[in-house]
Amino acid sequence: MSVYVYICGMKISNFIYTVIGIAALLMAAGTFLSSRYHFPALVIAILLSLGSTILAYILSYNGLDQKRTQGFITYLMAGMFSKMMIGIISVLIVALEFQFMLKEYVFSFFISYFIFTGFEVYGLMRKLRA
Repeated sequence: MSVYVYICGMKISNFIYTVIGIAALLMAAGTFLSSRYHFPALVIAILLSLGSTILAYILSYNGLDQKRTQGFITYLMAGMFSKMMIGIISVLIVALEFQFMLKEYVFSFFISYFIFTGFEVYGLMRKLRA
């Protein structure tokens, strides 16, 4: 099976495997770019971003099975809202309680957030094509 067929199918399991691989690459890159003291912040940020992306993709993907457009929009908005709230709450907690690692956490969270969101949109768009 080629990589193109694997990514273009983009079932839930394929999407999860893909973003876990990307998360592993981000963590590997983070080992070289961050100090040993801030590495846990980087790992936690990437894992929270990964988890919220998987949750949002599953919600949106389940909405695609609905026959009505309104059902899909509801699931899509629920996925986007849950992903956004996880991000806001996690950054707020770090900003209030762990100020010494705020910059590293916010930077790594939003970099991984945008990368995973790109793959989420790509996977959903592939599913919407006829």
